[in-house]
Amino acid sequence: MSDYLSLDDAGFDVFFQNLTNYVDAKTSGAPPAWPHIPPEEAEALKEAFPRWHEPYLKTLVPHTPVDTRAKNEAKDAAKKVIRPFVNRFLREDWEVVTDMDRDAMGVPTRDKIPTAHPEPAVKPEIDAAPSGQGKHTVTAINPQTQNKRKPALVKGVAFAHKVRLPAEPKARADDMPSVFQAPAVKNFQWGEADYGKVADYAAAYENEGGKRGPWSDVASVIIA
Repeated sequence: MSDYLSLDDAGFDVFFQNLTNYVDAKTSGAPPAWPHIPPEEAEALKEAFPRWHEPYLKTLVPHTPVDTRAKNEAKDAAKKVIRPFVNRFLREDWEVVTDMDRDAMGVPTRDKIPTAHPEPAVKPEIDAAPSGQGKHTVTAINPQTQNKRKPALVKGVAFAHKVRLPAEPKARADDMPSVFQAPAVKNFQWGEADYGKVADYAAAYENEGGKRGPWSDVASVIIA
């Protein structure tokens, strides 16, 4: 079953407006047809729509990359409002919400509604050390367990790396190229041309959706 929020921007806009209008109609009567939804929860859903819709409209005319980024961020924020609302109030647990209602709103009619993995919140520690000639072994350490076992809902680790001259300042994680892999340990092999230089390393956890958490501090090791 596909994710019901995997929609292009136009489709998402129509879905979200339809959802808010439908919920508003079911919760604004006296007595409301859906008394299980607190008025403040219905209002919060309704208020979330323009926070998405307005940035979206700006991308329908000539716009800048800043507008596109704002729209994408607004869409992610909107999904974080919609998913818990649907999971809490529109599932089969509530008999007053029928399959016909769910079909009209465009939400799944199964008990288990797909939920996005949250962005990793854990900042890994990093251990980087020589492990052979020109070779460094870099490990992302989970501070919750103090070992290389990844946190829950983490798919793998992004390893940032950069070689520099000793006199140059330490690199920032965001400025380094990175490579992703599932294991929390990665070996880097450098050639003779890099001997005497310094390799900077950092690590960050990523979830199934490719969302990356905070970078570790940067560790530096001499290449020899």
